[in-house]
Amino acid sequence: MRFAAFVNTTATSLLDEDPVFKHCRHSGTMSTVQTGGALAAAIEALLPGMCPHCDHPLEGNDRGLCGPCWSLTVPRAGSSCPRCGVPTADPSEPCLACLQVPPPQSATVVWGEHDGVLRTAILALKHSGRDDLALPLGDRLAAAISAAPWASLIDCVVPVPSHPWRRLKKPWTASELLADVVSRRLERPAIRLLRRHGLRRQVGHSRARRLDLPRWSFSARARADGRTPLLIDDVTTTGTTLRRAAEALRRGGARAVFCGVCALAPDPRRF
Repeated sequence: MRFAAFVNTTATSLLDEDPVFKHCRHSGTMSTVQTGGALAAAIEALLPGMCPHCDHPLEGNDRGLCGPCWSLTVPRAGSSCPRCGVPTADPSEPCLACLQVPPPQSATVVWGEHDGVLRTAILALKHSGRDDLALPLGDRLAAAISAAPWASLIDCVVPVPSHPWRRLKKPWTASELLADVVSRRLERPAIRLLRRHGLRRQVGHSRARRLDLPRWSFSARARADGRTPLLIDDVTTTGTTLRRAAEALRRGGARAVFCGVCALAPDPRRF
């Protein structure tokens, strides 16, 4: 039985033994979901956290994932395009797509492949409230960025934003949590320089649909005259979101834009 199911079952059984909760529930003044959920939350706080990938309890020194799962979370192997970060044969030259249509960003660092344990970790950070994963993932991304030859040029860190309406449902985004960690490690300020427009999301769309993201999807919240920002996102698939966000920063006056991404979603056309 999975841990969440165990917690809910335990909570319900304990509540059934409590005469006060039993009376409230049977009298209609309190639902099973309300009472079970409250006690389940208390039990979750007292018991060890669980690894989102293998569902085993986390030990004292574990952060976000268990030790064995972290050992399976490794950086991307092979060379990549210095401009957009996609796999390429020659790391000293931009890929064909960047040669044909140069992206607005000067360079991109991608830490890992959006697959296996890393994919589970990022999805847990984005959709399951596992913000404890932001620190270890952000540390890994910051280390890769620090090793880039252009790292010293960065003067601020900018997360890719979500639409304000979506923030009413979820006040933080994975990119913001990662950007905060990266900014501390690089000792550069994290600044919300971008505003997102429209409710369209890239998740779940075809590659062609992702590439069609409107150019007005982002705008600068303030002038970025003379700045050299580092744009942070959790996952890139086609690179269109990074392009649109970097274009907005350049329109806002940025001298140059660099990008750092935790993971690249595999493109089946490359295999």
